Parts: sequence; structure tokens; C-alpha cells
Amino acid sequence: MAQVSATECDICKEDIGKVFCYECRHFLCKSCNSWHEKFPATKRHTITDSHSVDRFTLMLKLVCTDHNLQFAYYCRDSGCLICAQCVTSLHKGHSITDIVDIAAESREVVKKRLSTIQINIENLENLIEAFKTTKQTKLQTDTDNFIKEINEISQDLTNIIETVTEINLTQVSDCHALEKHLLLYSLAKLEKSYCEYKSLHERCKQVLKEKHDVSFFLIQESLIKEFELLDDIPLLEEPKEITHFKRDDFVDLIVNAMEDRQQTVSTMDKQVEGLQGENEKRIKYLEYKTHVLEQKLKKEQKDAIIIKSELERKERTLQTVVKQRDKEQRLKEEERKQKEEACMRLSAIAGDNDPGITDLGDPNRPMKIAEKFTEMYDNDWTDSMEALEDLDLGEEECVKILLHFLTGSYEECGRLVAELDSHILKGVTISTCEQDINEYGDNNLQGRKFPGELLKPIKDLRMKMTQNNVEKLQKKLPAYLMKTRNITEKHITACSKFVANCIKNVWRMQIQDPPVYIECDFPRDTKIDTDILRSYTKAGDRVDFIVWPVLYLHKGGPVLYKGVVQPKSGN
Repeated sequence: MAQVSATECDICKEDIGKVFCYECRHFLCKSCNSWHEKFPATKRHTITDSHSVDRFTLMLKLVCTDHNLQFAYYCRDSGCLICAQCVTSLHKGHSITDIVDIAAESREVVKKRLSTIQINIENLENLIEAFKTTKQTKLQTDTDNFIKEINEISQDLTNIIETVTEINLTQVSDCHALEKHLLLYSLAKLEKSYCEYKSLHERCKQVLKEKHDVSFFLIQESLIKEFELLDDIPLLEEPKEITHFKRDDFVDLIVNAMEDRQQTVSTMDKQVEGLQGENEKRIKYLEYKTHVLEQKLKKEQKDAIIIKSELERKERTLQTVVKQRDKEQRLKEEERKQKEEACMRLSAIAGDNDPGITDLGDPNRPMKIAEKFTEMYDNDWTDSMEALEDLDLGEEECVKILLHFLTGSYEECGRLVAELDSHILKGVTISTCEQDINEYGDNNLQGRKFPGELLKPIKDLRMKMTQNNVEKLQKKLPAYLMKTRNITEKHITACSKFVANCIKNVWRMQIQDPPVYIECDFPRDTKIDTDILRSYTKAGDRVDFIVWPVLYLHKGGPVLYKGVVQPKSGN
């Protein structure tokens, strides 16, 4: 668009016109435009920047030529702009449209046309780009391929000609070498004969000069013999003539070689076409499979999205359920702990006055001791039996040794606990003589009439010293057992684990108040009481020997663990 160069203001003629009024057809400076916008007659005029005004705009006539009034309407019947007076005169009864509406319609048409033009411009740009790149590239590529093929064929022809030429030259060269060799051989034979005859000729001439007859005769006799020995003059064969170069044969060889090559190329082209056909089939098949797999993948992706949504929903539900369950478990756990604490407090209070009631807070309570006692028989006792049997001891002898370990440890621990109780009692009571102590009975806590609040700390102290006392007993008690029982160091070594656990468990039995009681006194041939005893490896109703003692809560109390006896055979 040809823009108008800067021009002066049409009103003041002083400043440069900054804007243009379409109705006044004037360029206005900034000052004049401010007044122009204030006058009622001109303030609604259309103003635009002077730089955007086209020269063609200045040439347009914006008024009616008949009435010299500005165009305000459009006559659809006549297809032209008209003024207000034309509506009632020349164009009366025509289809009239306001200039604003027709301008809006025209703007839409121009916008559509602009879109079409823009599309055409883009297409032209693409075509130009294609011509600059693709077309030129294709042209250059085709030209290069053509030149390449020409050069390849030319090179092939050159190679064929050179090959045929080399074959012919080789044949001629070989023929020439052979014939030359034959000629040289014949020449050598002739030269040899020539030399022999020449020599004989000279000697014959010389012998004629001999004047002594006898000498002459003898010499000529020898010459005769030499003459007879001379070879005949060889007859030379004419050398074979080199065949004249046959142009037609040479060309035929070249043509035949070219035809062979062309046939080979044709065969290869057919093979390539066949392979291309197979490849196209494979490509189509793969494209089909790809399409099927893509459809399947899309379906699976949709299913996966649905499953994921369902899983997320279920996970949220599960989390809610888990939170609710955890909350319920915490409440149940708190309730259980409260119940246990209450039971422990009640059992501790009741246990101070009744030995049949167990303190549930005590880890060394009789039920726990019974469990350890059972484990010791099931595990340690069995292992020790095998170890003793490896020492070539009989079954009953092995059982007696293990029983000695148990009963000896139990009795000695009982004595030591009584001694410990005696020391504790002496430490907390005042006595003037030994008889004062005996007024209370045995030297242990059992039977003592002390207040409960005093006995409990004493029992707790005895319990707390368990670990320390057990470690000392495990070191010293085996030596005591070897002195007092029929036990050797070899037996203790074989049953070391059983001995250690035996000492630990019987000490815990003895420090109970009252002590946990074991019974081993079951004489031979007595009837087996199945309420407190069970059979070892045989069946019967009479005792042969005791294997494992009965465990009672206390002496005369309920059974915690049945004893084991070996019945007599044949009952």
C-alpha cells in the first residue's frame, strides 16, 4: 500500500498533519484535531493516523455526484453508494442498506477473502519452497543418478573391452613367445652345424698341406670319421604366422560379454523385484498387525484407565477401612492393656496372701517356669541323652545321670535359697538369741508372719538378683554335683547346655514363694498314676524307673507338668 508522505496541516498550515479526517478530507495537526473533536458537527467524524492513509484513499470521492452529499446508504438494486437525498429520489423503492451494515458485511467478505488469499499465499510459498528444494533436489538427484548410471555402464563397457583386449593380447603374447623360442632353438642348431662344418673345412685345407704321406693318410682317416659323425644340415620349419587381427571377432566377443552381463543384471533385477514384492507384502502385513496392536493397545489403555480409577477408588476405600481398623485395634489394644494392668494389680495384691494366685506381671511366674521346664525336657534333655549314649552308657544309666543333675541342682538351690532367706531375715529383724528365730519356724520366708508390705520388697529383691545368682551357680554348682553325685567331668562336658539350663530353671523354682515343687519318689513296681505320670517308651502300669519328675505349683499344689516314667516290660 502506497502511504502518503508527511504533509502539513490543512487548517493551520503550520504543523505537520498527524491525523486524517475522512469526512473533511483534511490532514490535521494535534492542536487542530483537539478543536475538531470538540465541535458537535465534526466530533463524530472518522479519524485515523496519517501514516495509515493510502494515496488511493485520497483519490476516492466520498460524496454523491448528484446531490454533493456524503454517502450514507447502499442501494442493493443498483449496487452503489447513495446519499440521504437519493433514497427519496433516484433510488426510491429500492432495497436500501445503511452504510454501517454494508461496511460490516463487506468487512466480513474481506476477512474471508483475506483468509483465502492467506491460504493461497501459504500454498504459493510451499510451492516455491518445493521448487527451490524438493523439485530442484529431485532434478539434481535424477541428473546425478542418470550421470552415475551412464558412468557405471561406461565403466562396465570399458572393463569388458579391457578384459577382451587383455585376453587377445595374452594369446598373441603367448604365441609370439612360443614361436620365438622355437626359432631361437633352430638358429642355435644351425649355428652349431655351421661351426662344425667350418672347423672341419679348415682342418681339411690344413691336412692337404701335409707333405708326409703316412701322416697325411692317418690324419685324413680321422677327418673322414669326424665327417661321418657330423649331423645332417637340419631342415628348418617355417614359424607359424600370427593370425591377423579380426575386428569382427573382437567386437563379437565384446558384444557377447555385454549380453552376458546384461542377462546377469536382468536376472538380478528380477530377483530384486521379487524381494521388493515380498517386502511390500511383509510391510503391509506388519502395518496391519501394527494397526491391530495399536487398536488393542488403545483398548487396553482405556481398560487400564478404568482399572486404575477403580483401584484408586478401592484403595481410598481400603485406606478408610484400614484407618478404621487401626483405630479399633488401638482402642482394643488400649483396652487389653488396661485389663492386663488391672489383672496384674489384682493378681499382685491377691498373690501376697494366696500362693495359688499368680502375679501375671512376673516374668518368672510358675507357668513360665513350667514352659521352660517342658522345653528343657523336649530339647536339652534329648540332646544330652544322645551325647551320653555316645559315651557307651546304657539308657537307664543316662536317665539317672540327667536326673541327678536335676535333683541335685534343685536340692542345692533350695538350700541356698533358705540360706539367703535367713540372711535377709536376720538383716530385717532383731533377735537376741537363735531361739528367737526358731519361734517362726524354718529359716525362709514361708511361714513367716511378716506384714505383706514388708514381704513383697524382700521377694522382689530376691527376684532381681536372679540373673547374678544364676551366673555364679552355673560356675560353682557343677563341681558340687561331681562331689555329691555319681557324676564325672566327662558327663558335665557332654551335657553342658542341659546343666546350665537346669541350674537356671531350678533356681527360679526355689525363689518362688512358696517354691515350685518337683517329685521324683516313685519306687519300682508301684502302680503308675496316669493323672501325674506318663509313659516313656514302653507301655505298662508298673514303674520300672523314673525318667523326669512331676512339677507342682508348690508342695501339695496342682500339677504344672506331668512326670515321665519307664514302665516295666511284660505288664
